[in-house]
Amino acid sequence: MHGLWRRRAVRHLVVSLVPLLVLGMVLVVLLGLRFTGAAAPVREATGTATATVTRAGLGPGADEVELQWADTRGAQHLGRVRVPGGGQVRTGSTVTLHYVPSDPGRVYVGGDVTYTRLRNLAYDAFLVALLLVVVVAVSAVHVARRLAAERRPGRAMPVTHARYRRGLVQRSWLLLTDAGREWWVPVHWEPALASVTAKTPCTVRGSPATDRVVAVDVHGTPVWQSGRKRAVPPAGQVVTATPWSRAAQPRTEEAAGVRPPAGLVRQLRADAPLLSAAPLLGLLWAYLDSSGLAGFVGSTLLLACVLFWLASIVGSDPT
Repeated sequence: MHGLWRRRAVRHLVVSLVPLLVLGMVLVVLLGLRFTGAAAPVREATGTATATVTRAGLGPGADEVELQWADTRGAQHLGRVRVPGGGQVRTGSTVTLHYVPSDPGRVYVGGDVTYTRLRNLAYDAFLVALLLVVVVAVSAVHVARRLAAERRPGRAMPVTHARYRRGLVQRSWLLLTDAGREWWVPVHWEPALASVTAKTPCTVRGSPATDRVVAVDVHGTPVWQSGRKRAVPPAGQVVTATPWSRAAQPRTEEAAGVRPPAGLVRQLRADAPLLSAAPLLGLLWAYLDSSGLAGFVGSTLLLACVLFWLASIVGSDPT
């Protein structure tokens, strides 16, 4: 376990995963509490009756429906419920109504705002819980496949480091030449990549042509693949290393007293621009389930954590 923690990709993944797990569990608890509070009045409605719609489209929002029904003693009652799209309900239609025997004025029908809120709260809690399970599973499989790649036999190949930028995304790639063909392999950033010049001999564990995941040993540091390899360059701005530029870089950094960025803080700052998409996605979530401001805040924070975690999976370049 100690050896696993020494890998920068694992530390990056764990640091980005913890906020998502903590926030996700807090949201599940809060949604469960809100569901319990909203369901308490409905649980008191133990009486059922068949109600007839007498009027529709009432109230300030034209979403209230008036219902006429009889309780178990035969007494007639009139009640109103708010139903999304209540103005479209056909007068004379019948619905199953639930009412509180001690207070016949409190009535509920399937599809009204109360049941809709309960359904949305339950669905949101389920989605958050499912998201946490998927994230943990993906993270575990991601690490396990790369550990398995490290155990494959290795052979020396010429390797070139390339930096890629497209919009807010910055990644590191390794160009592996195998059997006369170049493969573009996205990798998790490691400080050792700064020493890779063009066509640097490195030990590659696995075959780029046949294995979906390979690992590259760069001067004793295992560099993990972060995504799907490809036979063509990625679309975007790609800068490949040259012997001259990489030979000059260490002298310049040493003269300036600057070392290649190795801290996770620099890495996390490189991931931060991706979080700018979270408010827009949170707004869409809140709109779809009509959860209002609380839903917007919760979904924005959750999706920001998801994007933060995703950056650690696909790999980012802090340089």
